[in-house]
Formats: sequence, C-alpha cells, structure tokens
Amino acid sequence: MTRSANKTSLIKQLKSFIKRKTSQKYRFNMQYENNKWDGLKNANELGRYSIIVGYVRFFCSAPQILDLGCGEGVLQQKFSPSDYSRYVGIDFSDVAIDNAKKLEDQKTNFRVGDLNHLEEADRYDAIIYNESLYYLKDPQKAIQQLFKNLNPGGVFIFSIVDKHGKEETGLWTDLNSILELQDRTKITNGEGNSWTVQVYKVKG
Repeated sequence: MTRSANKTSLIKQLKSFIKRKTSQKYRFNMQYENNKWDGLKNANELGRYSIIVGYVRFFCSAPQILDLGCGEGVLQQKFSPSDYSRYVGIDFSDVAIDNAKKLEDQKTNFRVGDLNHLEEADRYDAIIYNESLYYLKDPQKAIQQLFKNLNPGGVFIFSIVDKHGKEETGLWTDLNSILELQDRTKITNGEGNSWTVQVYKVKG
C-alpha cells in the first residue's frame, strides 16, 4: 500500500470513529452506562406514567402493547401483569435494552431497534411513544408506517414534555393531521415540570 493510500485509509477510519463517537446511539449508550436516566424511576416522574397506564386500561382490554423508546423498561414496570397479554419494548440503546431484558418473561420482550425504520410484522392494540417522538427524523412518516401494525380500534399514545414551546406545538399539529384525537391530559409535577399525554386513533 502506498503512503497516499495508507493516509486515505487512516482518514476514513478516523472519520468513521468520530461519526460513531458522536452518534445519537453512542451518546445514549454512554448516558445509560453513567446512570444519567435513573431519574426516570423517581416519584416525580410517576404522574405521566400513571396517565399512560390509565389510558391503556381505559381504551384496551388485555392488549398487546408496543413501547417505542422503552429505555430500561420503566413504563412496563408501572403495569400489572394482568394489564396486557403481550408487551414489546424497542429502543436503539444496547445498554438500555440489556438492562430491560432483566424484566423479560413469557409475555414481555425487549429488543434493540431503530424507531425511524421499524419493520414490524406483528399487530398491537396500543403503540406508545413515551418521550421518544422528538428523537425521530420524520415522526409523521414513522407513525404512518405503523398504521398497518395497529389492530382495529387500537390507539397511539404519546407523551411529550412541555419544554420547548413551538417544537411541541409543531409535533402535536403533525399528529392531529394524520390521527384522530381521543383525549389529552396535561400534568405538572411538584418541581414545575409538565407533560402532555394525548391518545389517538387512526382516522376513518
């Protein structure tokens, strides 16, 4: 290999290394390794989880649940075993899924996946985006790709933190254009942090 070719190869390797180290997946893996997301298990986060669980119980009976952006399975732990017939959690963080797999049983499964390009064969009664929608490159497209995976009468449930104003408004506007709103709840915890949780069905 010539000196020029060797230099080109090293540059490519360096670019690949930098890209991997600065990727969203790498950052989340490092954050989970450093326990940054442990706060999601605290009591001040309980309100929004309880609303999501309540909506699932109201709209579904022993549902099959798809939890997109499940992290370490915090939401799953808020359900009683009798609340669902099957629970599938997907997250792109290998570290988070490794931790979530400790919760697996005969009807609960966690796996790594890219929420932007899901190829799901199964059908569900409740598809949940719990604080994960704003990490998608094209939320509308990703959600529409899952229409075929929602059972008749099934629901999409979204939780979005009220933090950036226009960003959340834009997301809700996008959702309202492709889905039919069923109900919404806004909750604020003791620290002044607030979330909006909305439930939708597919139009028509």
